[in-house]
Amino acid sequence: MDFNTDEFFYGINKSLYYKTEEQKNEIKKMDPEYLTRTGTDFVLLPNSPEFINHNEPFEPMYIPKQTILEESLRREIERICFADTLLNKVVFDCADPSPFTKDVDPATYGLEVLPYYMPQSKEDSTLVFESRFESGNLRRAIQICDYEYNLILKPDYYTTMNTQWFYFSLSNTRKDVEYRFNIINMMKPDSLYNSGMKPLMYSEQGAKQKKIGWFRDGHEICYYQNNMKRKNGGFYYTLTFAVKFQYDFDCIYIAHCYPYTFTHLCRYLKQLESDPAKKNRVKRKQLCQTIAGNMCDFLIIGDFNNGKEKKGIVITSRVHPGETMASYVMEYMIDFLTGNTHEARILRENFIFKIVPMLNIDGVVNGNYRCNLAGVDLNRQWIDPNKKQHPTIYHTKQLVKKTKEERDLVLFCDIHGHSRKKNIFMYGCQGKDPNRKELVFPMLNRNNCSVFSFKDCCFLLQKDREGSARIALWRELSIINCYTLEMSFCGADFGKYEYFHFNLDIYKEIAQSFCLSIIDCYEPEQIKVKQVMEEIEQNSLKNQQKDDKNNSGDEGSDYSNDDPKEQAMPQQQQIQLQNNDQQLGSQTKKLKKIPLLPPKKKKGQ
Repeated sequence: MDFNTDEFFYGINKSLYYKTEEQKNEIKKMDPEYLTRTGTDFVLLPNSPEFINHNEPFEPMYIPKQTILEESLRREIERICFADTLLNKVVFDCADPSPFTKDVDPATYGLEVLPYYMPQSKEDSTLVFESRFESGNLRRAIQICDYEYNLILKPDYYTTMNTQWFYFSLSNTRKDVEYRFNIINMMKPDSLYNSGMKPLMYSEQGAKQKKIGWFRDGHEICYYQNNMKRKNGGFYYTLTFAVKFQYDFDCIYIAHCYPYTFTHLCRYLKQLESDPAKKNRVKRKQLCQTIAGNMCDFLIIGDFNNGKEKKGIVITSRVHPGETMASYVMEYMIDFLTGNTHEARILRENFIFKIVPMLNIDGVVNGNYRCNLAGVDLNRQWIDPNKKQHPTIYHTKQLVKKTKEERDLVLFCDIHGHSRKKNIFMYGCQGKDPNRKELVFPMLNRNNCSVFSFKDCCFLLQKDREGSARIALWRELSIINCYTLEMSFCGADFGKYEYFHFNLDIYKEIAQSFCLSIIDCYEPEQIKVKQVMEEIEQNSLKNQQKDDKNNSGDEGSDYSNDDPKEQAMPQQQQIQLQNNDQQLGSQTKKLKKIPLLPPKKKKGQ
C-alpha cells in the first residue's frame, strides 16, 4: 500500500482511529460515570468526528423532476437484468472483520484501528466508508459499479425495524465525478425526500479551506419501494441520490439531520456548569443509569429564591435518538433560560424548570433511530414503565409526579422530530373543557414563531399513542398543557421560509419562541391569552355553522395560519410522485430480489 502516513492518507480522517496522549490524559481526568458506553457489541472508534461551528445559509429545497420515479425504477431494473456485470464488492461492514486489512498492523500507520478498506494506490478510486463512531449507523457498503454503492443501514438494536436515521463518512473522493448512493433498506412508505428535502453533508476540505460547515447537497433524489421483501411482509424502500464532490481525496460526512451525540451533550453540560454567569441559575442532578450504564442527568433552572409558590414546567427531549433536532432546540432553550435577558429573568423568577435533555442515551450512542437497548419505543411506555427495561422513562415519570406534588405543574412538553410533515407544530390532548384551553399555548407559539403551523397541530387521543408521554401524563396527572413539540426534518411550506430547509437558526428561533410563549401564557394581565381565547370562540362558532367533513383527522383542528401559499408547486409535484408510487407495487412484483450480500464464490474459483 502506497502510504505516506504523515502527509497523505487518501482523505481518511486519521484522528478517528487513534487517541493522542493529551486525549488519553483528558479521559483519565473524566468522571468514569460519564464515559460513553454502548452496552452492545458495537465497538466505537477511539474518536468521533469534530465539526466546526458555522452559520449555515438558508438552503432551498430542490424541485423533484416529474420523471424521477420512472428513472429510478429503470436503473433498478437495469441492475437486476445485468446483475452479472455488477462488482458486488463489500467495501465496508461495521461488524464483520475486514478481509482487506486483516494482516496489516495498525501501528504501521500510527493508528489503533484500521479502516475496513485501504486503497491500494492513488489510482484506486474505491471509497473508504466509516460509521463506527458515536451515532453512526451504516452497517454495510457494497460497491456495485465504479462510482455507485448500495448502502445498508443498521436497524435499531434487537429489532429488525426503524431504519430511517443515517450518519456515516466516506473518503478517497474524486473531484467532479458523479457518485450515486442507494440506501436500500429503508422502512417508511413515504419520505420528505420526495418533497424537496436533501441529505446533509460536511466536507473536511471545505471546512478547512473555506470554513464551511454542514450543507445540503445531492440531486436526482428519489424515495421509492424496491423489490426486496421484508420477513414480516411488505417491501423495503430505497433512498437514492447522486452527488458530485468538490475536492479530491476529501472526507465527507453524510447524515439525515445534524448529528448531536451524547458526548456533545456532556461537553455542553460541563461548560454550562463552569460558566460563572450561569452556574448559579442551574443545578445538574443525576436521574438514573441507562441499560448500558450511561448516566442520565436532569437540570433544574430557576433563581432558587422562595421556590414553593413558583409554577413547575417539565421539558424532555430525544426519546427518539434519530430526531437530533430535538437536542439542538433543547440546548437553545437552556441557553435562553439561563441567559441574561429580561425575559429569561422573568421566567426564572416565576417558574422552576426541570429538564431532561436526553431520554434515550443508549439509542443515541449506538445510532438507533427510535428504540432503546430493550428494543422498544420508549415513547410508548409511559403508562407503566419498567424500572429495568425503561429506566429513564420510569425515573422521569417519578420526577414529573414529584414536581406536581411540590407545586402547580402547568406545562409538560416532549420535543420530537417529524419525518413526513413540514413545519413546526404541536400535538396536545383535547379534554371535556368547552373553552378548549389546550389550544391556547400552541396558538401563542404560532404568534411568536414564523414557522409554527397551527393547522398541522393535532389534539386527538389516538389509541396507538396512549402510551406516549403526552397522553399518559395528561390522563394520569390531569396536566392540561401536555404536548409534544414536533419539528420537520425538512422545512416549511408557508411564510418567509417557505420551501427552505430548516437550519440551526430556525431551531434557535423555535426555542426562543417557546420560552416567550410561556411568558405570554402566564403573565398576570393575560392580554395575549384573551386575544387567543376570542379567536378560539369565533372559530368555534364558525364550525357550528358549517359541515366539518373536510377536517383532517390527523390535523384535528380547523384553526390555521391563514396563509394563502399552502398549495405551491412542490406540493403538487409531491402528489404526482405519490400517485406514481402507488403504481410501484405491481411493477416490482415482477422483479427479482437484489441480494444484500454478494454471491458466495464456489470452491476452486
